[in-house]
Amino acid sequence: MRPLMSRPRVLAACTTAIGDTMFCSPALIAMGRRFDVDVLVHQKRRPLLRENPYLNQVFPYRNNPLSRTYLAAALAGRRYESLVVLHANDDLIRLMPRLRYQRAVNIQGWDRPDLNLLALPRNPKVHSVDERLVLAQWAGAEIQPQDRFMRMFLRPRESEFAEKWLRKQGMRTGSPRVGLVLGASASYRRWPAERFGRVAAALHRLGMQVIYIGDSHEKDLARRADEAAGHVFFKGYNLGLRLLGSVLSRLDLVISNDTGPLHLGQAVQTPVLGLFGPTDPVKVGPRGPRDRVVKVPATCDPCLDKGCRNPFCMEQLSEDMVIQATTEMLELEP
Repeated sequence: MRPLMSRPRVLAACTTAIGDTMFCSPALIAMGRRFDVDVLVHQKRRPLLRENPYLNQVFPYRNNPLSRTYLAAALAGRRYESLVVLHANDDLIRLMPRLRYQRAVNIQGWDRPDLNLLALPRNPKVHSVDERLVLAQWAGAEIQPQDRFMRMFLRPRESEFAEKWLRKQGMRTGSPRVGLVLGASASYRRWPAERFGRVAAALHRLGMQVIYIGDSHEKDLARRADEAAGHVFFKGYNLGLRLLGSVLSRLDLVISNDTGPLHLGQAVQTPVLGLFGPTDPVKVGPRGPRDRVVKVPATCDPCLDKGCRNPFCMEQLSEDMVIQATTEMLELEP
């Protein structure tokens, strides 16, 4: 049921990547139980928040003057008790003088008394979801135990369409369906495609159905994986976000690098196996009761993280580690 319009208004901003938008979803739900919540979201991530019953309006955001002018006009008649910056780039600062709110908060480190903008300290030892829940709590939301889990809302017809789509690709029911996410935005977070391929071949021999999930620019990774496997597996590339979420919801397991579909799989309640090297699963990893992580220690001290061009850490993850975790999660004999 949509929140009542008579309640206090809160404007939330989560205007960056897929994973960051999903990390914001529990805070949005928590605030939506008490407030009339409007959201600024990156235009390309808007489908992720569609059908969320806890939100009032979702406004697309882009980092350009025209977009900010449009938003200022669209929001001119709306006054907010709080502006909660769950996650955004600093271009949002340019829009804030044109918004009407009493107070604002962020964890980006922006301390701007002239904008009534407070910066809360970040805690490197807590999950990104929990950091955003602290912001929701600051706004006045009451946090419940289930709020630690991300959520994407799908309609039954979307799930039904995804099932038909999978069957059209050739994926039947009756044996486990496993999605492999070979890509990631940075090379230091990518497990070698050839190793994904050899894992896919091993899972195939165990009777599992395998589908590669990713963007069209990652098709070369799928080609390399197939060559290593000696088999051509199903492909799910360049899916829209709604179909991607729906397809992930129909799988039995998602094995993924630290990237968007890993977080989206959790948000549609599909078990995920996260492959982690230099990034910290305590901060951004899966946390559901059926989820697991395979990780090796970072090989550089301090970790070079985004400055790293060599996926050496990820190469320390063995195929046997991934296969064993997969069979245990699906309760199969290796």
